[in-house]
Amino acid sequence: MPHSSTASIVGFAIVGALVGGSTSMGVTAGAVQRVTRVVYVSATDKSGSPITDLQAADFELKLGGKRLEVVSAGPAQAPLRIALIVSDAGTGAFQLGLAKFMQKLLGQAEFALISVIVQPEKVVDYSAESAVLRAGLLRLGARGPQPGAQLMEAIQNATQDVRRDGRRPAIVVVRVGAEASSPISGNDVREQLRKSGAILHVISTLGAQRARPSQARQGISTEQAQLHDDEMADSTLNLGQVLGDGSKESGGRHDQVISTTLVPALEQVADELLHQYALACALPDGVKPSDKLSVSSTRKGVTVRAPSRLPD
Repeated sequence: MPHSSTASIVGFAIVGALVGGSTSMGVTAGAVQRVTRVVYVSATDKSGSPITDLQAADFELKLGGKRLEVVSAGPAQAPLRIALIVSDAGTGAFQLGLAKFMQKLLGQAEFALISVIVQPEKVVDYSAESAVLRAGLLRLGARGPQPGAQLMEAIQNATQDVRRDGRRPAIVVVRVGAEASSPISGNDVREQLRKSGAILHVISTLGAQRARPSQARQGISTEQAQLHDDEMADSTLNLGQVLGDGSKESGGRHDQVISTTLVPALEQVADELLHQYALACALPDGVKPSDKLSVSSTRKGVTVRAPSRLPD
C-alpha cells in the first residue's frame, strides 16, 4: 500500500492538470505532382530543453543519401496518442513520475496505461478523461513485488494499437529490469515499431540492464541449466535491441536514471513530445520511402531526434 502522503501527492498532481505518422499528399508545382511526407522530430539544446524557434531552413533531411526539400516546418498540431508501459515489478515506484508526465501533456494527448508485473495488463484503454486516468494511475501503486515482466510482449502489443489516423503515436516505457525471457525477435519488434510510426522513449532505473539471475539449479541437469542461461542471454539481447536501437531508430531515446532523477526525466520526455516539429518534405525522383532517413539541423548546438525510416 502506498503511504497516504504519496497517494495524496499523486492525486493532486493528476487532478490539478486533468481539468483541463506520416502523411502522404500531392503537391502541384506547375505540371509536376510531387509526393511529400510529414516527419515528426524533436529538437533540443545541450541541456535537453526543447528548441521552439526553428524554421524550415534550419533542418536538413536526407533519404538514401539524397537531400530532401523541406516544404514546411512548424509545431506539430496533431494530438498525441501515448501508450505508457509501466514495468515496475509491482513496486509502485513510478506512480508520481507518471502523474507529472501526464500533467504536462493533458489536453494534448490521450493515454493508455499498461501494467507489466508478469503478463501485460491494460489498466486504462486510450482516454483523455480525467476521472478515468486518475483512477488508472492510482491502481499503479504498490501491488506486491514480483520479477519476470513480459516487457517484450507489452511493447509488441502496443505497436499494434497505438497508431490512429490524425494522432501522433508514442510508446513510453518505464522499467526496473529483471524481465522474463521471451521468444520474440528483437528485429521483428523493431520492424513493427517502425510500421506503427510510434516514437519509443525508454526510462530504466539504475541497474535495470542486469540480466535476471538464473533460477535454482536443484532438480535440473547441467544441460537444462545451460539451455536456460542461453535462452536468457538471447532474450536479454533481443530486449536490449528494442530498448536501445529501437528507441533511437524511432526518434526517441533510452535513458538510465536514479530515483531522484526519475520525475525530471519523465518531464523532459513530456516536453520533447509536446514541442515536436512537423516537417513536410518532398520526395525526389530515384528515392524509396524505405531508404534510410537522416535529419539534422544547420544550427549549431541543436540535437535532432527523428525516425531513421519513414513510417508506412
